[in-house]
Amino acid sequence: MLAGSILENYKVGKLRKTLGDDKQSVSVIVPARNEENVIEECIESIANSNYPKDKFEIIAVNDRSTDNTQEKLDLLKKHIPNLKVFQVDENINHSNLKGKQGALNYGIKQSQNDLILFTDADCVVPPDWIQIISQLYNSPNIGLVSSYTMVEGSKLFDKIQSLEWILLCAMASAGIGFGIPLGCYGNNLSVRKKNYEEIGGYESLKFTTNEDLSLLLNIHRAGHSVHYVCDIGSCIKTKPVHSFSDYISQHKRWSFGGLELGWIAPMFVITTLSIWVGFLFSLIIGNIPLAIGFLILRLLGDAVILFQPLFKLKQHKLIKYMPIALVFFMLFELILPIFLLDPKITWKDQTFKRNGKKN
Repeated sequence: MLAGSILENYKVGKLRKTLGDDKQSVSVIVPARNEENVIEECIESIANSNYPKDKFEIIAVNDRSTDNTQEKLDLLKKHIPNLKVFQVDENINHSNLKGKQGALNYGIKQSQNDLILFTDADCVVPPDWIQIISQLYNSPNIGLVSSYTMVEGSKLFDKIQSLEWILLCAMASAGIGFGIPLGCYGNNLSVRKKNYEEIGGYESLKFTTNEDLSLLLNIHRAGHSVHYVCDIGSCIKTKPVHSFSDYISQHKRWSFGGLELGWIAPMFVITTLSIWVGFLFSLIIGNIPLAIGFLILRLLGDAVILFQPLFKLKQHKLIKYMPIALVFFMLFELILPIFLLDPKITWKDQTFKRNGKKN
C-alpha cells in the first residue's frame, strides 16, 4: 500500500508540473438533507475560494429536508451571486435515484459547466480546493479526481476518525497508483460532466449505498484516467459522527457499498482474517511472542501507510493518537461483521436495505 500511495503522489506531482494554469469553468454541487446547522459554513467556504467568481457556480440541492435548510440557503443566496438553489422532492420515481444519488444527479443536470466538483453540506473546503482540483483537468485524459478528507474535532473519538479517514484515503490512493481503484469519498470528488453522461449517470448505475465508489469504478472502466491528490490545499474537513451507533451505521454503508469491488472486497477480509487466525493459532500452541508479532505486524502496516499523508497534509500532531486509534481499528474489525448481519442501513433519516431498496 505504501508503494502505491507514493507512486500515485509521484504521478500527480509530475502531472501538475506539466499542466498550465488555465481556469476551467466549474460547477460545485452540494447535496443537503437536514443540514441547517452546517450548510452556511460549507457554502461560505466555497464562495470564498481563491478562484475567479465568474468561473464557478455553486449548486445547492435541498434533498427533501424537514428542517430549516431551505431557509438558510435562501438567505445565503441573497449575498452569494453565483449560488443556485434547487429542491428535489419525494416524486423521484427512478429506483436508482433514491437517496443521495437523486440529489447529485439533479444537481448535475442543472449545472452549466463540464467540470463538476462535489462536496457535502457538513464539509468545509480550503480556499485553493477548486484551483488544485480543476488544474488537473487541463489534461484531456482525466475523467475523475478525488482528494483527501479529514475529520475536525477536539475529542479523542474525533481524532480517531480523522486518522481513519486519512488511512482509508491513503489506501484508496495506493489502489489508484497501481491502476486498481479501491475507493474514494463523495465529499471530495470531481468528474467531467461529459464522462458522467457517457456512462449514463446515476440513472444507469445500479443503486448502491456507496455512490462515490460506483462512479469511480465506472469512470475507470470506461477508459478514463483517475487520480487521487494528496495536498493540504485540496484536503477537505468534515464533521465527525458523535455516537458509536452512527459510527456503526456509517461503516455498514461503506461495507455494503464496497461489495461492488467484486473479488477485491473479500481479499481485504481474508488479509485481516489471516492476521487474527495467526494470532489465535499462536496462542493455542503457546507461542506468545509469535502472537504478539502478528499484532505488531498489523499495527506497523497501518502506521507505515499513515505517516506519509500525515506529513504531507501537515497533520503530524495526530501521530500521538495513532497507537490507540490503530488498536481501535483492529478491534472494531472484529465486531463489524456482527452488525453486517442486519441488512438495513440508515442514512440521513432514511433506511435502505442492503440490496438498495428503500424501506
